[in-house]
Amino acid sequence: MPKIRRPPPAGVLDHLVARYRDGRITMRDFEDLKHWLESEPDVPPGKWFKRFPKFILAGEGDLPKTFLASGMTPYGEEVE
Repeated sequence: MPKIRRPPPAGVLDHLVARYRDGRITMRDFEDLKHWLESEPDVPPGKWFKRFPKFILAGEGDLPKTFLASGMTPYGEEVE
């Protein structure tokens, strides 16, 4: 199982920051994400998602791809 690439490539990081600016996630959400990333979680090689209290992080392989807002449907394998 791959680990999440840290830091993500610039284009991916720019996209995640844009989702923050769109209001999909808050600073508290970023703190939750930071703690999860610090645990060096394993993720599947294909599409995956991680549920947080107020958002869902979706990715593929070692790359986080986007933040999903409430009501959006994630695809792939759910990770803990």
